[in-house]
Amino acid sequence: MDDFRDRHGLGSMTTVVDDDGTLWPHFGVRVQPAWLFVTPDGEVERVLGELSHEQLAERLDALAATGATG
Repeated sequence: MDDFRDRHGLGSMTTVVDDDGTLWPHFGVRVQPAWLFVTPDGEVERVLGELSHEQLAERLDALAATGATG
């Protein structure tokens, strides 16, 4: 994930990898893969299922455009 952030100029954006599943239940995630995108104003968008590299880049670019930095 760090490499992806760096390649897309998103190095200051916070990312969290929940390897042990501690956080997922708090966001209603019961299946993997899943993605949570949090806007600067705290809105959470939950995406269940796979995202292609391009789809992920589009979502992160959209977040970066809102000023999200982590």
